[in-house]
Amino acid sequence: MTFNVVRKLIFPACCLLLLAVSPLCADELAKEIALGKKVAAEVEQKWERVTDPARTARLGMLLARLLPHTTRPLPFEARIVREDMINAFSLPGGIVYFTTGMLDFLRTDAEIAAILAHELVHADRRHVMIQTARSSKISLAALALMIATQGATGPMIMTSLAQVAVTNSYSKDLEREADKEGFRMLVAAGFPPAAMVTSLEAMIFDQLKHPYVDPGVFMTHPELSERVDYILKMADEMNVPIQRKRALGLLRPAVAESGTHLVLTLDGAEIWRSNKTDEGAALLRKAVETIDAFLQMETPPYEIQVLDLDGKGALRIGPALVAREPLPEGVPPLGELRASLVQALGDALDKHRSAKYHR
Repeated sequence: MTFNVVRKLIFPACCLLLLAVSPLCADELAKEIALGKKVAAEVEQKWERVTDPARTARLGMLLARLLPHTTRPLPFEARIVREDMINAFSLPGGIVYFTTGMLDFLRTDAEIAAILAHELVHADRRHVMIQTARSSKISLAALALMIATQGATGPMIMTSLAQVAVTNSYSKDLEREADKEGFRMLVAAGFPPAAMVTSLEAMIFDQLKHPYVDPGVFMTHPELSERVDYILKMADEMNVPIQRKRALGLLRPAVAESGTHLVLTLDGAEIWRSNKTDEGAALLRKAVETIDAFLQMETPPYEIQVLDLDGKGALRIGPALVAREPLPEGVPPLGELRASLVQALGDALDKHRSAKYHR
């Protein structure tokens, strides 16, 4: 039998199979969405839903950037509940919740997007359903049947689903998948990739400040430090630079006017100045570009140096020259700029502790 004959026989059969399966898939999706709404009603009986327009609009904007990188047509939505506990969780069907404690804890839009991406993967890959089936020692098909028929086990299953979602009690493989695919989603959506790392590092530091008792449900989780390690390894494999300052909004240089001077600021603090001349303005603009590109929180202080080049002083950060002599009249020496840069770097590091910057 020729290949063309086989193809003619198989192709119609495949089409019929797809037509038969599609309604089943749509039905399963509808049941999952309906289930998520039921669990959401339970969640919002326990916690007050926050409908502050500014906060919900901020989450909606971040969600809109991430949605093109999900894989299933769920009606994804991000909601807020009033609760001091630092937590975020997703339900079957695509509803993601942030507690007010979590939103207050995260420092930038990029970090919120990192946590949101992680939770979207949990919903997109049906992790709540998978973990509930594992915990109940039943198959996903049996779980779907119990939910659909709303039999005697229905309330127990509903409680189990809610518990898995709210406590994030996923096994290591599911948590690792949410981290790694969430990282890919963050990169694809154009957010600073380091936000996935900085948010976890902030949680590590927060743990150190409080007595920690394992509540049991987290025993299967990878440790936070382990999660940071495999995300950094993944970033290296993807050739994605981890620049924490982009995720944290730190070490931001700018030029501003101050009376008869132009001043170079770093995170709002003056670090250098010049007279208001074309030469001075060009010097500071070049310094801003170089500092923004090369001064990272991962930069060792010894890489900020004043060198001698052909008998003239020159300030470098890593491989890049920031400025060199002769300097315009009224501009402080390069040694003062170096000291200010090292001080600013130290101040930024103090705002994000627990990170191992130099691995």
